[in-house]
Order: sequence, then structure tokens, then C-alpha cells
Amino acid sequence: MLITGAASGIGRATALRLAQDGAHVVVADINREGGEETVAAIEGKHGAGRAIFAHTDVTSEAAVQDALRNTVLKYGGLDVLVNNAGIAGGAPIEDTSLDMFQRNVDILVTGYFLMARESFKVMKAQGVGGCMVFVGSKNSVAAGKGAAAYSAAKAAEVHMARCLAEEGGAHGIRVNSVLPDAVIRGSSIWDGEWKQARAQQYGITVEELNAFYANRNVLGTEILPEDIAEAIAFLAGPRAAKTTGTMLPVDGGVTNGYLR
Repeated sequence: MLITGAASGIGRATALRLAQDGAHVVVADINREGGEETVAAIEGKHGAGRAIFAHTDVTSEAAVQDALRNTVLKYGGLDVLVNNAGIAGGAPIEDTSLDMFQRNVDILVTGYFLMARESFKVMKAQGVGGCMVFVGSKNSVAAGKGAAAYSAAKAAEVHMARCLAEEGGAHGIRVNSVLPDAVIRGSSIWDGEWKQARAQQYGITVEELNAFYANRNVLGTEILPEDIAEAIAFLAGPRAAKTTGTMLPVDGGVTNGYLR
């Protein structure tokens, strides 16, 4: 399996969780140091050869193709793609620069498209089906005030996943999405400016963010990377063998993010 953005946060937790289920994992990330640490953690627990690092810029067509080529050469094929590479950033619309908007699109839309397209080619050629899980966001279905660029890109991701579910069905390729909300702990995309921007949007301090997000969902709970990894493990595994084209929220119950 190949996981993008697996050097930290949700991607790292997913790599560790799926390795626990017996997967051989390709850790694809632009962050070499963090990616190699993820590989070391997997191999330290499950043995040499259970993971490799693929230095990947998901916005580069050539880099994505190299990552898939290395995956096939190392492990003989690809069963599961987890499209997770992320970015965070937002501003009121009048303060959203074209560069900011384009960066969200490049990573969250173009990056997901390139990785899914190349993975689809491999899975189709193998003739034995496959599975893709897109890591969307609560913002994929709920309007994000002060984060129009990010929210629009996240909405594009999950609709792309549904379109690919339509194309993949005849080939046994399932495509589903997980919708997290505010997974702060262990996440590199929550470092720095994004935390400051979200705290300012809600009129609170950075130190209050974790509690704020926990208190706004109906279960009153903080969402952790391991929670998302568990949902991905379900969708990627045999228990979800007859599920495709769906979105699974893991957000503690954010009312305006309910699917309807």
C-alpha cells in the first residue's frame, strides 16, 4: 500500500495501523526526515522490508509516477492507496491571495488527482481490484468560514473520489473518503500560521483550540490521528468489501457536517 503525507499526523498513524494488519507500506512524503522515521518505526516493530520511503512531491507528475514505479518494483503491485497529503491555511476571502488559493488546489486537488490516476492505472492492469481512501475533511461538506480555498479544495477531493468509485466499480476498485475534523495532535499542517488563523477566526487563544474543537462536537471529544487511521483501516480492509463511493465522518459529531 502507498500512503501520501505519511511522515506525520494522520498519514503516520495510518501507516503504523495498517502495518499492524500486515501491510507492506510505501511512505510517500516530501518530508524525508519524518518519512524515514515512519519507516524506521514500522520496521522496528514488524521487521525489515515492511516499509520503504518514497520522496514525493504530489504536485509533480514525474514524482508521482516514480513513487508508483518504485512501489511496483519493491512489492510487486499496489492494493491500497491512501490519498492523505495535506496542507492547511486560510483567510477571509478578500485576504486570500491567488498564490494561497493555488497552493491549496495544487496539493489537495491536483496532488490527489495525480496519485489516484497513476494508482488506478496500476490497479486496473493488475486485474485483481484495489482500494483507495481519500482523506477529506469536515470542510468537504460543511462551509468553512475564513477558509474558502481549503474548503473548496477538500470538497473537490471527495467528489473526485465518488467519480472514481463509478469508474472503478467494474474493475473491483473501491474508492471511499474519510472526513476528519481538527486533528491537531501530531499534525505538521497545524503548526504555526494555521493555528493562529483558526484561533483568531474563533476569537480564542491558540492554547484553547484543542478544547474548543472538542467542545463543539456532540460527543465532546478530541479527534486524534489514530481515530482516523482506524476508519481508514476499516475502509481499506475486507470488512468494507462491499462499500464504495461513501464518505465516513470521524469528527465527534459536528452538526453542520452531518451527511444528508
